[in-house]
Amino acid sequence: MISWILVLLTSLVAVQSPPSSVDGPVSKVQRERIELVGGNHLSGTVIKQDEEKVFVDIGPTIIQIPLNSVISRRALTDSGEVVESSDSQSVYQVGPGIPLPLQEAENHARGSVVRVMAGGGLGSGFIINDDGLVITNVHVVEGERDLQLTLYLDDAEGGARKEQIEDVEIVALNPFLDLALLRIPNAKNLQLKPVKFAATGSFDRSQKVFAVGTPRGFERTVSEGIISDPYRSFEGQVYIQTTTPINPGNSGGALFNEAGEVIGVTNMKILQSEGLNFAIPLDQVKFFIDRREAFLFDESQPNTGVRYLPPPRKNQPGD
Repeated sequence: MISWILVLLTSLVAVQSPPSSVDGPVSKVQRERIELVGGNHLSGTVIKQDEEKVFVDIGPTIIQIPLNSVISRRALTDSGEVVESSDSQSVYQVGPGIPLPLQEAENHARGSVVRVMAGGGLGSGFIINDDGLVITNVHVVEGERDLQLTLYLDDAEGGARKEQIEDVEIVALNPFLDLALLRIPNAKNLQLKPVKFAATGSFDRSQKVFAVGTPRGFERTVSEGIISDPYRSFEGQVYIQTTTPINPGNSGGALFNEAGEVIGVTNMKILQSEGLNFAIPLDQVKFFIDRREAFLFDESQPNTGVRYLPPPRKNQPGD
């Protein structure tokens, strides 16, 4: 396994000698999961970081990784589980990972999914907390200001009622990841049912999953399938490949595991093909949410999460 990681990361790391050859102060011993550009990751103990590299002890050797290749670093427990930060926990919740009867998992998930209407387009999204934050795809809301959501709230008879929401706020956009963060106004006055995220971003082939969305306008449609490949590289990004049917209108909806926990965001399929559907992995979704301030929506640049400053003005004669 270690040799496979070293081969996989040859373009990113250089093998180093034992710790005694690493100059500078040694940080507190802490095993971490390090997410890398391109979808790769490794686990080890960070022993030093400078302005250009981070030095990681992976057991038999020490490697150095350029900082511009590191997406995120997260602490691990003794059992190897990722420790969620308190800031992350305040934005989204992590589930216990206990499988449920499929119908129970699907019924719970259906209450967390919303319909997104943007101009003449239609997509899906899902609620991540009681403050009314909603995840969807950038391509669902791209170039639009006038957004409406349809929520499905519990009624007094144990069923569901529709609630149309106007004046939805765009909070953040990341076009590269195709992720958008929206906010429902006056969310505290609504009895929302946020999703829970899976505790881990690692998934297995043939694992059963299901999606909930609004394909072709059919609200809260559930479709089932399996994971064909948990790490499919496609056009410079890593996706979850699944047999779960995804159609126009599913974009921005959630892909769930058997515990009814989110493991990805459905966003595309290959046309004129069967069973070639894709979702953005949970690790990338968490990365976007945790660093949402870096991608805040700027109304003067509606198609990006970046604000461009005007260039300096050249001094004119007489200035």
